[in-house]
Amino acid sequence: MTTPQSPLAHFRAELYQTFGLRRDAIHDLLDAVLTSDRATSLVRLSLAPAFRRRWPSLFDALTDGTVDVAARRRLWVRSLPVPPSGTRVLWAIDGSTWPRPEARSSPERTCCRFVTAGIPESGIMPGWEYQWLVSIPEAQGSWVLPLDVRRRSLDAGTPTAVAIAQLQAVLATRPYPRRRPVVVLDSHYDVPALVRAVPGIDLLARLACNRRFSPAPPAATGTGRPRTHGPVFRLKEPSTQTGPDRTQTAPDPDYGQVTIDVWTRLHKETAADVAVTVLRVAVAHLPRRDTPPAPLWLVWHGESLPDDLREVWHWYQRRFAIEHAFRFLKQDLGWTAARPRSPHTADRWSGLLASALWELWLARPQIVDARLPWERVTEPTRLSPGRVRRGMAGLLATLGTPARPPRVRGKAPGRRVGECPGRAPRYPTQRRPPPTPVSAP
Repeated sequence: MTTPQSPLAHFRAELYQTFGLRRDAIHDLLDAVLTSDRATSLVRLSLAPAFRRRWPSLFDALTDGTVDVAARRRLWVRSLPVPPSGTRVLWAIDGSTWPRPEARSSPERTCCRFVTAGIPESGIMPGWEYQWLVSIPEAQGSWVLPLDVRRRSLDAGTPTAVAIAQLQAVLATRPYPRRRPVVVLDSHYDVPALVRAVPGIDLLARLACNRRFSPAPPAATGTGRPRTHGPVFRLKEPSTQTGPDRTQTAPDPDYGQVTIDVWTRLHKETAADVAVTVLRVAVAHLPRRDTPPAPLWLVWHGESLPDDLREVWHWYQRRFAIEHAFRFLKQDLGWTAARPRSPHTADRWSGLLASALWELWLARPQIVDARLPWERVTEPTRLSPGRVRRGMAGLLATLGTPARPPRVRGKAPGRRVGECPGRAPRYPTQRRPPPTPVSAP
């Protein structure tokens, strides 16, 4: 009698099949990431007990290994949890910078915006830019489930163009096509371009305070060309704003009195064919602060808004789960601690860590919490990714691995006498060309 596999064991077996060359070393590296302490470098991961090979195999796996990216994406999408009835599927798109200021031998470095502590808080630094499309499975917490990870190469275009490619690839393989996901974005994405290129989704994005819109013009009463735009609607000038079409006011335990105003049937002057809804969220104060902040402006395009407008506000608040994921990837899993020379090696490493987030999520019901003395007792369904990772070593020891054990092959002959590879070529930091408009398919 055979016992059914757990979701984690089934996921690991299918993920192993997406690996091509060096699949055993790649899978051992993934187990080393999941069972080690905070990763500080790749060579440290080669000393982990889960990595059963010598340290050259680790770099060989990332440099020469192959991964079926499309099959891995289909596995991620198939593994999405079924959302409860009456709830919306929530996705988020955001980018993060992998700084490589001194890597002059690494090609395809671009000028990236990098945020750090201190003054100034943001600046420009050479590096690689990665854009993540993730699913946010819970209403609270820091869990995200990656659906697509792409490096913004020199010919990839704007972040909006990369987001369009990601959404189209994932929507083509989703298991529940009738449920429209709510895609939450930051302010630098072009909402009209996304609306034209990717139908079947609802978009919720933050607006910069200097944006301007126009309502539909009044009906033409005379001769001549009809007007395309109505009176201007500026977010930072209340005198240009008409009365809202809908308003909701409700108390909140953390933010005090919350007022949400809605203006419908607006459009950008450069995209008169795309009607959007603009929301203004004003709160009395932030948590643990007394002064009221500036209002939050959001733009919505999709199906009708819910009866409780606070639900839309909470959807946008859930976007910050991806920020927690970036911090966990960099500080605990060692995403940017690695120093690969090739950007394709960095792509394999980024996709491997995205799979690690999936395995942590699937392992959560089976983990025995290794709680520290000063931490609270938490239910298994409320454990954070960091606390789940503490118990992965014991779980994987009982679960096993689909990777084959290493075989002794002898020692490599090394370089021939007198052979000198020479100095690695140097690559300057490249600037991106001016963005081109994104056209509809």
